[in-house]
Amino acid sequence: MIAGSLSSHAFNQGYNMDITPPTVLVGEAKVYGFSKAFRLPVHLGNAGTLNLILAVDLQ
Repeated sequence: MIAGSLSSHAFNQGYNMDITPPTVLVGEAKVYGFSKAFRLPVHLGNAGTLNLILAVDLQ
């Protein structure tokens, strides 16, 4: 839902954005094929922290 909302907002601002199905990464992992990646920690109170990874491929 977060990615879909972000994608819709970016499209309305004139950007082309594509989203992919969620991927679960456990332990150490390397992901290739993107220009940049950002870790966005989302604090969920007592439930802990959800780390969202935003991978960007600038074309």
